[in-house]
Amino acid sequence: MKKNHLALIFLTVITMVAVWYLKSPTNNAGDENNDEILDAAVSSRLDVITAMREAVREERSLAVAALNAVIASDESSVTQKASALSEKQVISDLTEKEVVLEIQIINLGYQDAFVHCTSSGVEVVVVANENSGTSAVDIINMVYTSFDNVNNVVVNFQTVEELTKA
Repeated sequence: MKKNHLALIFLTVITMVAVWYLKSPTNNAGDENNDEILDAAVSSRLDVITAMREAVREERSLAVAALNAVIASDESSVTQKASALSEKQVISDLTEKEVVLEIQIINLGYQDAFVHCTSSGVEVVVVANENSGTSAVDIINMVYTSFDNVNNVVVNFQTVEELTKA
């Protein structure tokens, strides 16, 4: 290899490392306000809602672990493995839809929201100081457009005080 080629490769590597260092999420140089913004976003979330989300996440991670065991097992048939894979995809899609719907509800101007879909229906908890029938209908319509084959939708408006007392 010629010296020019080696110099160009070396320069490219140095440039890539420099760009990576500047764009690195652990590098906070010049981004002092990012921590404040993240802290404000996290602190605006209620501990009760966070605990509810964590409980659902834990339940689903146990189900995914069981499905992974079926997939990794040598005794499982191809149809069992395919079924386990499709069930994992359903769980992933369900979680994604719940998170997207929570964000959509929060974007409507509410402080926080919790969406949980089960076989019996969808439960939505909205943290708000006031509730209205039209807001509930809007949220129900959002649920029906987000989820397929929903039989029952329950929307509960609760204040911060009501959630923390429960």
